Formats: sequence, structure tokens, C-alpha cells
Amino acid sequence: MKIFITTFLFLCIGIGSVLAQDSGGREYLLSGDKPIFISGFGAPIVEFSTIEGDFAVSTGGGGAVLFNQSFFIGAYGLGSVSLNSADMVLQLRGTDLSIQTYSHLKRMFAHGGLWIGYIYNTSKAVHASVSAKIGGGAAGYYDSYYEEWHHNLGWDAVFVFTPQVEIEFNMTSWFKINLGAGYRLVSGINKTYIDLNGDERSFFSNSDFSSPQASISFLFGGFGG
Repeated sequence: MKIFITTFLFLCIGIGSVLAQDSGGREYLLSGDKPIFISGFGAPIVEFSTIEGDFAVSTGGGGAVLFNQSFFIGAYGLGSVSLNSADMVLQLRGTDLSIQTYSHLKRMFAHGGLWIGYIYNTSKAVHASVSAKIGGGAAGYYDSYYEEWHHNLGWDAVFVFTPQVEIEFNMTSWFKINLGAGYRLVSGINKTYIDLNGDERSFFSNSDFSSPQASISFLFGGFGG
């Protein structure tokens, strides 16, 4: 939690510095006194974390509009499928005396939404940045035996907030490599089931998906301005 709070504060400071600078006179992002260079980028993203304590890899991508090579805002999407299966025997809620056996279950976690960040000293070959992904998604099990999405259970809509600190490498004027580390905070999981003893149990908890994480992104766009 400490790294979550610290990273969020750095992000706020970074965004504040690009929106309003004071160096002998006040400057504004939308002022006509200084031209604004607008470009953009797209990026495949690979994220490493844990789900229910097991190592997990999420893949996806995102894209953003980049202002003065410093502040960016855009969107992202990530999805993770754990290779670890789980055998479960459940008496589902609302199906009296009906026992369902699930033996090919896989965990599924996917989310997407807003992607914002600030890049420091972008003209340097190696420089730092901070970012945050703020979005929503779903978490649950699906039965891989059927290989169809409608054979699933325990699905919950979730809120996901992932702040991180990063280091970037300018490879060319159109390509950068970004390495990041932070914390993924997940909330909203509350789906339950009735076990064979008639007790109510949870499929997951928020802590099963909240996790320290690291990522690598390959950014393609206009970085030469």
C-alpha cells in the first residue's frame, strides 16, 4: 500500500508540473504564447503479477495522445488467463439438490480504461516517467473444456487502478522501450456460491487480484518533436 500511495503522489506532481509551469512567468498548456506539439503513440503491453498467489502474465495494449513529449492521455486494455486449473464441486445457489462438477476451470481477469502519465526529461536517451491505468473489467472462472465464454461462473465486475513508476529508453525517433513497476489495486469482487454443506463461500476476494506488478511496453509513435 505504501508504494501505491507514493506512486500516486508522484503522478499528481508530474501532471501538475506539465499543466502549469512557473519559470520567471506563468505558462499555460492552452496558451498561445508557446506552441504545443501534439503527437501520439501505440504500444503492446506485457504485465507480470500474481493472481491468487500464482504467477500471472497479462497481455494487451494501448494508445495515447502525447502533448509536448511529456504529458499523455489515452486508453488501454489487458487480459490475463492463468494456466493453473482448479477442480471444484459446487452446489450452486438456487439449484436445490443439484450438484455441478467443474474440473477444467481457469481463472480469467481482464480490464481496460483510461491511461494517463507524465514523462520527465524526454530528450534524454534514458529517462523516467510515471503513469496510471484506471479502468474496469471482470474476474472469474471459465470452463476451458467447452472453450466457450458462456460456460463460466463467479464472474464479477471490478474496478482496477494501477499506478507505476517507469524508466524509458529512446531507441529511435519513433520507438521507445518502457519498463515499469507498481501496484495493481482491484475492488468490487463479491460473488459467492453455496457449497455442499450449505455454507456461503466466496469465489474470490479483492486481494486475490490486487498485486505488485511489473510491465514492459514497446511504444511506437512520434517522439522526435
